[in-house]
Amino acid sequence: MKRFRLSQRDMSIIRSLTRQVRLMTCRQVAEIWWKNGRGPKECLDRLNVLEEFGWIEQEILLVHPLLHPDVPLVRWKPGDHRPNFEGVAQMSRGRWSAAATPTEVVAASRKAANLMGSTSWGMPRSEHWNHDLHLSQVFVDYHRSAPVLAQHWVGEHVLPKAGHRIKDPDAFIVDASGKVRLVVESAGRYGVKQVESFHRHCVRFRLPYELW
Repeated sequence: MKRFRLSQRDMSIIRSLTRQVRLMTCRQVAEIWWKNGRGPKECLDRLNVLEEFGWIEQEILLVHPLLHPDVPLVRWKPGDHRPNFEGVAQMSRGRWSAAATPTEVVAASRKAANLMGSTSWGMPRSEHWNHDLHLSQVFVDYHRSAPVLAQHWVGEHVLPKAGHRIKDPDAFIVDASGKVRLVVESAGRYGVKQVESFHRHCVRFRLPYELW
């Protein structure tokens, strides 16, 4: 039987896929953990090894090309004016006009989720693919522009639910004590009601947020 030991980089990838985001493209993984010229090839080789030993799952999914927004649709904090819900929804839905393309993606395995104490494992349902990958692109951008904050990124799947029929925010930036300092949400194709509902949730709990 072939011997195998997880490296620190392997553990970081597994932690991110179980406790920070649910789904990433292979290129997104390479952008964070392989930054040399041979990054994508070396990344794919290592992901194949992690899959062989049961730590991740890989598939090719038909998804929208990744968006690369420079700034969030809305950045809000308690005391700010209410956003223009109609305008935000229009911008959110207007971004998804390109045709879907086959894309290599990776998710954690159940074995990895058990190791990390998470409920995030396996491929999400198809209606969540674009939403989840958009959130992961924001996560990648945080690693590039605010790496310290990226280390304090916590996915919704490792925190208690907000309540019955309440939409939990996608991710939280927390401080050393675990207090939420910022909410990060992937707007996907949010309509007016979804934007307004999310805003009201954050107002109720006085949560500063970024809606991407």
